[in-house]
Amino acid sequence: MSQNLRERRRALLRDEILEATHQLMTERGYAAMSMEDLAARVGVSKPTLYNQFPTKEDLVAAMASQLIERVFAQLEAANDASPLARLLEFLHNTIRIQIEHGTNSMQLHMPEILTILERNPDSRALLLRVDARLVATIQEAQALGEIDATLDAASLLRIFNALILTPNMGNLSSCSPADPQRMADDAVMIFRRGVQPLRL
Repeated sequence: MSQNLRERRRALLRDEILEATHQLMTERGYAAMSMEDLAARVGVSKPTLYNQFPTKEDLVAAMASQLIERVFAQLEAANDASPLARLLEFLHNTIRIQIEHGTNSMQLHMPEILTILERNPDSRALLLRVDARLVATIQEAQALGEIDATLDAASLLRIFNALILTPNMGNLSSCSPADPQRMADDAVMIFRRGVQPLRL
C-alpha cells in the first residue's frame, strides 16, 4: 500500500473518530463518554483508537480544536465585510449551527473542557489566536465608529462569547425549542443594538 493511501486512510479514520467524539459528547457529555463506547461507535479496537489519540484529553482537545478552527475560518474568510459585519456573521453562524445540531458549543465552557484546552499547547495557542482576532476585530469596529468606542473591548469579548457559548438550553428551558435562524437573527440584533454608538 502506498504511503499516500495509508496517510489518507489514517486522516479519514481520524476525522471519523473526531466526528464520533463530537456526537458522543453532545449526547453524554465529557465525563460519561468512554473510550470503549467511542471505539465501538467508530468500529475500531481500543488500541487503534489509542494509536490515533494517546489519551481521552488528547482526543477531546483535537475535536474541540477542529470545531474551533472550522468556525474561526468563517471569521477569517469574511475579510471584505466591515469589522462589525464579520463579528455579527460569526455570531449568527455559530449560534445557528449549535441550535441546528442540538449542541451547546460542545460544552467548551465546562470547567473540565476548558482545563483540557488550556493544558494542550496547540489548543491553547488556537484559543489565544481566536481571542486576539476577535479583540482586534472589535477594536477595528470601534475605530471605524461601528461599535461605541467607550465600551471596553475585553468586556465586549466576554459578552460576545457568552452569547456564543450558551444558545441551546435544551430541556432546561420552559420555552419551546428555538428556531435556529430566528434565534441567531435575534442574538445578532441584540448584540448590534447594544454596541452601536449612541446617536444624539
